[in-house]
Amino acid sequence: MHKQACVVLPYFSNLYYKFNIRRLFDYGVKNLTIMDVQETNAKQYSTTTTTYQSTLNDKLENCDSQAFQIMQKEKRRQIEGIELIASENFPSRAVLEALSCSLHNKYAEGYPKARYYGGNEFIDEMELLCQRRALDLFRLDPNEWDVNVQPYSGSPANFAVYTAILGPHGRLMGLDLPDGGHLTHG
Repeated sequence: MHKQACVVLPYFSNLYYKFNIRRLFDYGVKNLTIMDVQETNAKQYSTTTTTYQSTLNDKLENCDSQAFQIMQKEKRRQIEGIELIASENFPSRAVLEALSCSLHNKYAEGYPKARYYGGNEFIDEMELLCQRRALDLFRLDPNEWDVNVQPYSGSPANFAVYTAILGPHGRLMGLDLPDGGHLTHG
């Protein structure tokens, strides 16, 4: 087994190499050369488990300060302004936490207990929680009803909400496209 490796990185390199080279360590690589295409310079890294663990648990601010600063500027812009585009509404802290949780790091193709990839026990737990909540919300008997909480795109997701809220022949008012409407809003 080779104990040296070279990785050539394209853009956004600082963040990329710190989180995607674990496999090299697992295969016994001890000396890793990172070549940054943008800066065209090579950096030598002594790769040990300790170094990997410290970068894995490090904050973005320390891993890639440039990207972090740009994100902070955008956050400040959102906090200090009023965005009148509904789809760019400023989410609550709880929503931001949910959107940045580790459940997003997994492929979860399939259904609970029948996924294509392994390691989805907590994805299954979350999906089953959502299913129970949907059944409770609509006061449905779980012995008579099944629910699917997996919309595969925005249009079917909107349609599911509309059909759940509107009765037969119900009407929905949506803005025209030039006036701020969206194709999926009716």
